[in-house]
Amino acid sequence: MNSGPPGYQPDAITNLSHGPMYITEILTTYLRFSFVFIIMKLLVTGVPGVGKTLIAKKLSELLNLQYINVGEFAKDNFEFPVEENEIIIDENLMGEKLDLLQDIVIDSHIPFKAEKAIVLRCNPRVLIERLRERRYSEDKIKDNILSEILDYEIYAVKELFSEENIYEVLSENADETIKGIMDIINGKGKSLKNGNHFNFLTEDNIFLIEK
Repeated sequence: MNSGPPGYQPDAITNLSHGPMYITEILTTYLRFSFVFIIMKLLVTGVPGVGKTLIAKKLSELLNLQYINVGEFAKDNFEFPVEENEIIIDENLMGEKLDLLQDIVIDSHIPFKAEKAIVLRCNPRVLIERLRERRYSEDKIKDNILSEILDYEIYAVKELFSEENIYEVLSENADETIKGIMDIINGKGKSLKNGNHFNFLTEDNIFLIEK
């Protein structure tokens, strides 16, 4: 008789004839049933270009939680003004709306309350290439690179979260990023309180925005 979550088969892990994709499906099933009752609301934040949307969507699938992109959520639920093709979000109204929801992964560069805050970080040299691929203006690129170098998102998140619930995760390889976040959810990751912090304030990185 099988024991474990629906879809579990005892010989699936050892029978390699099923192939890697089959094993991945079994592991995904385990992740869903292992963590869904632990994390009910998760914030994924960071400056533009760090991979929030990709990572947040994958986490929502693995944790069986609803994915919420704050920008899209604002369009569907509010009539906020738009300036230069960007929605000007009323953070108080948005926060009140999100406070009513559970079982969600929030994708937003603006921090909102959750159980844990995952701040995605990216080496400025990698980030600058990503932003250029998005065809950002040079001024906008410099603003975002400076924000990453000066820990802008960390300071913003600290206004809503205690340091023990803030986790910085390097976001340059999606698989490694997801694994790192799963370790955090499983109690194995280090928080900001425990000294986990990326310091991008170096002369080389400052030079990037002075060119």
